Amino acid sequence: MAKTLRLYDLLHRLALARSYRAKVGIAVMCSVLVPLGAMEFYFILFSPLRGKALEHAIWVGCIAACTAALLAYWTLSKILRPLGETSRQLDRYLLDRTLPELPLHYKDELGLLMSNVSYLTQRLEEHVSQFRENAAFDHLTGVYNRRASESRLRDSIELARIRQNRLSFALLDVDYFKTMNDTYGHDFGDAVLRQLGEVLRQNVRNTDWVGRWGGDEFVIAVQGGETEAVAMVSRLCEVVRREPLLAPDGACRYLSLSVGVCEWSETMDAHDLYMKADEALYYAKRRGRDQVQIWSEAALA
Repeated sequence: MAKTLRLYDLLHRLALARSYRAKVGIAVMCSVLVPLGAMEFYFILFSPLRGKALEHAIWVGCIAACTAALLAYWTLSKILRPLGETSRQLDRYLLDRTLPELPLHYKDELGLLMSNVSYLTQRLEEHVSQFRENAAFDHLTGVYNRRASESRLRDSIELARIRQNRLSFALLDVDYFKTMNDTYGHDFGDAVLRQLGEVLRQNVRNTDWVGRWGGDEFVIAVQGGETEAVAMVSRLCEVVRREPLLAPDGACRYLSLSVGVCEWSETMDAHDLYMKADEALYYAKRRGRDQVQIWSEAALA
């Protein structure tokens, strides 16, 4: 590679050849002026022409050489324009993720370069999108992970604020999960979480979303008021109660959930909404677990 770039490296060292166009211009001028200089040297020393005839020949040669140099530079600039356009579109992709729009029907070296750039950027964007999608989901349960849940909660609040919609937030906790984990092992605990994640994903509406906040805590953002949220979460709890889990000792275990619900108001940010749902959740636990409690009622208790 170093050997094939020697001329380019030499031109790059010149102070007047920092840009690619300047390099092309210098290369064209040298390619034309060196033969011109040799021709003029020949005319002066060996041509039989003298006086006005020699002067006329020299001027004609200079004009022809300059015209040829300008024409060659213009032609090369046009021919190499796809290279500059490819570079600009690649820069734009790196800056703002705009995919290059390049012609793909050329079959020469520049056409192959444009095709490769288009193909590689599209594949890179696919991998980046897939990575982002995978990074947003909890690998065990298939629902949003903590970071994605926090981001989605902020987005949901902002959307509710703009549209003046009602939004509720539910915090779910598996009753006696630690006891099951300690009794049957972490593999059974993982099975519990997987089944719960599956039940939640299959039974929430398309307008709502589910996330795993951490451990055995799950969250659900419900498009609607607290009454609507309580009704939906109560149905989810009933579905969870009916789903048996086979424990390692052969016994069938059934899950129950404690749930706290809080409806968002204009004075709440994401942290406030979570904390109030958490207060309602602990109120549900204090009252015996396996139930849904609303923050407005828990705050008055």
